[in-house]
Amino acid sequence: MRISLSKLVIALTGISIALSIAGCNPKPQGSTTNTRLQPSITSKKDLSKITVGYCSPSLNASFYVALNKAVQANVESYGMKFISVDGQGDITKQITGIEDMVAKGVKVLIINPLDYKALVSTVNAATQAGVAVFILDSYIDPSAHYVSSVFANNTLNGELVGEWVAEKMAGKKINAAIISGNQGNEAGKEKRLGFLSGLAEGQLRTQGKTNFTVISQGWGGWANNEGLKAMEDILSAHPDINVLMAENDAMALGALRAVKELGKETNIMVVAFDGQKEALKLIKQNKYGVAALNSPNRLGKLVVESAVRYLNGDKYLDRVMYTQSILIDKNNVDQFYDEKAAF
Repeated sequence: MRISLSKLVIALTGISIALSIAGCNPKPQGSTTNTRLQPSITSKKDLSKITVGYCSPSLNASFYVALNKAVQANVESYGMKFISVDGQGDITKQITGIEDMVAKGVKVLIINPLDYKALVSTVNAATQAGVAVFILDSYIDPSAHYVSSVFANNTLNGELVGEWVAEKMAGKKINAAIISGNQGNEAGKEKRLGFLSGLAEGQLRTQGKTNFTVISQGWGGWANNEGLKAMEDILSAHPDINVLMAENDAMALGALRAVKELGKETNIMVVAFDGQKEALKLIKQNKYGVAALNSPNRLGKLVVESAVRYLNGDKYLDRVMYTQSILIDKNNVDQFYDEKAAF
């Protein structure tokens, strides 16, 4: 087949609205673990009077819960205070929660944006008020004024997954399905375009041609049950698919339930992103292909390290920082699998 892939532009991603919405007020958080993390870099300044605020898009998924805990644990490892708000999947609540934290005097704000555009004026107002703003995990429009941003390299992760599939399916016609998170999400777009690019490059390198078709795409809302429903719909219309790429493990794990119900476990290769422990367990059992790592612990560590560097006078942080891209397969899964992990 011929495939035209548009150039991926990583867009680093306002409306400011009125005051408090119930259920989104910041709350001081207790310790997330019995043993405090050891700080990974040394602060020359006493940071004990610094309060760091974190705004999550929601806490309805294990990834977001684990990321919230990782940010908190790293903040507290430097003796700083931590407060957070849960956006509850509602941009209005995320905006008012951020405004409330600024009013309470936080010196650092870490924001995981729900919407690429809608938080711009809120972020700019916080920066104007003297708050150091850091963006985490999801993009915001580049017109926003913030110190730095930390992400997984979704494009590279997608390429790694695609190349792995090309190698494992060498000589076979690939009928692929994709389950995406939600429309308009830049991280999901990067993952799927990276996957298609890696798949095409892998086949061109080894076969001198491409031999795949994406015959269906579903939307799974980043959630397990919605991934299940999306896969049921896909399999009903296209029972001949042999590769499923899901944009996170949660949707892939839901999709696998539909695959098992139809007895197609040996017919469909499943690959995804994140490295959720349930997916890694299945990789160990040869029931799941690969997962590109998007670690909440690594994201939380890097963004807090960046904030500490800034507070210690480093004003030249990179505008964009990535955690390391790693493909987890049967050969290295034991390095990453932790049965007791939160995610």
